[in-house]
Amino acid sequence: MLDRTVNWYSQCSEVGAVVSTTRETSRLLVPHAPRRYEAVVDGLLELVEARGIRPGQALPTERELAELFGVSRNVLRQAFGVLEERGLLRTVQGSGRYLRETTEPRNDGLGARAAVEVASIADVLEARTLIEVRVAALACDRRTAEQAQTLAVLAGRLTSWEDNLAFHCAVAAATQNFVLERLVRQQAELAGELHQREHYRDPDELDLMRGEHQAIAAAIAARDGARAQELVQRHLEHARRVVFTSTDGTI
Repeated sequence: MLDRTVNWYSQCSEVGAVVSTTRETSRLLVPHAPRRYEAVVDGLLELVEARGIRPGQALPTERELAELFGVSRNVLRQAFGVLEERGLLRTVQGSGRYLRETTEPRNDGLGARAAVEVASIADVLEARTLIEVRVAALACDRRTAEQAQTLAVLAGRLTSWEDNLAFHCAVAAATQNFVLERLVRQQAELAGELHQREHYRDPDELDLMRGEHQAIAAAIAARDGARAQELVQRHLEHARRVVFTSTDGTI
């Protein structure tokens, strides 16, 4: 039963990273597909990088972009909606669409696209901290013995971003509150879309985070709510430091 539970969390934690495949040419044609706006999302992010558009600056007009990508304005607006939901874009009525401005510090070596995404990751981490610290306390009160065992297994096998997601989703599941579980999952999936997963390739960082997961799992097993909250707070602060000290230009 424990193996099935662990496998279930792993399967549920799969997230898709946004992979940019479009290159700016004289005309960026988007392949015909059931969800063409998803390809336009990638194309817009690629365009930001190619043209060096910075936070606070406007994107080209709808007419220009629709012609550039070879799509209708309805498809283009769907793509805008996705980017607005991710916090990467804002619309000014009667003026146009602008890359989101931020007061967060960012590394000057990051590209235009990466700099915008750093700001959005900061928002995700802030939201995760507000939610997951309290989630840890509830998990201490409500977790079952089987869930405590599952957390111990997941904490010890952190080797990838997917393993990280599985652990955090399992902590949320231990609250026995499906709304909190869904909120944690949504924030984790959004972080994956914003390429936070790239920071989980360093073996040394993985070792540190594995230790943090194991400490959190142990606190939940011991029903030590205060300790669990403190450890989750530190864990997410660590994740934030990793994001803002990145110098390789990946997010």
